[in-house]
Amino acid sequence: MAHSLVEEADSTEEAIEKLRQRHQSLEERLEELKTPRSMSPEEEQEVQKIKKRKLKLKDEMASLKDDA
Repeated sequence: MAHSLVEEADSTEEAIEKLRQRHQSLEERLEELKTPRSMSPEEEQEVQKIKKRKLKLKDEMASLKDDA
């Protein structure tokens, strides 16, 4: 998924910004799931998937910055 964001970008800066925006939207979804109530097993699974995606996006942003 993130690779398509990078491929659509016209520049490294634009790619980083797109990845940052996606990272932020995942952070917002995590905050929604953290409301003070019990999470369903599906929501707990979603939280874990989001955290993994966020880490992958962060790694890609760091890689792009290193290459720039």
